[in-house]
Amino acid sequence: MSKHGNMADELLEKARSLSGVLTARGITHAFIGGLAMNAWSIPAPTYDIDLCAALDPADVPGLIADLDRAGFVPPPTAWLNSVGAARFQEFSVHWPVGAGLRAADIFLATDGFQQSALTRRRPVDLAEGFRTFVVSPEDLLIYKLVAWRPKDRAAIERLLAVQSALEWTYVREWAGRLGVTPRLEEALKESGLRP
Repeated sequence: MSKHGNMADELLEKARSLSGVLTARGITHAFIGGLAMNAWSIPAPTYDIDLCAALDPADVPGLIADLDRAGFVPPPTAWLNSVGAARFQEFSVHWPVGAGLRAADIFLATDGFQQSALTRRRPVDLAEGFRTFVVSPEDLLIYKLVAWRPKDRAAIERLLAVQSALEWTYVREWAGRLGVTPRLEEALKESGLRP
């Protein structure tokens, strides 16, 4: 098997393990990064895990302890960060790969958008025997608009090439509330879509 295939298999096993820990704790969650992108668009290699979870900040230390027992490396210091234009709260755990570490970023659904995204999550088969939840294509687009790094813009292009029949009223509402409407308009212009 290729090196890429081994890394993809290992990443999916870690995603399965992470999802299992969250499910055992009764925490609603959905994958939001590359794994969700591969479910809804043209697949591309992904090297980390991103997910959103209905998690209160007070519950994070207990979850980190459970993830440590499941083989993840806990964060060394200040575990809660705010990221992106919307300042989403997240923390990271890692797993060893060779001489390095790969990240699993867990976003806390403490804001209206991420809470909405979790209510709209959809079940998918990420791998044989691994049925789990990912955010909807609309919510994934909004996450990528908030992040807006070059790799997110490339992901938006891949997503819109496959998923053009989105719930545009929903997308526009959240883009406006999160202050990313200019990014949405730029992405639509670049894709040639006129929803």
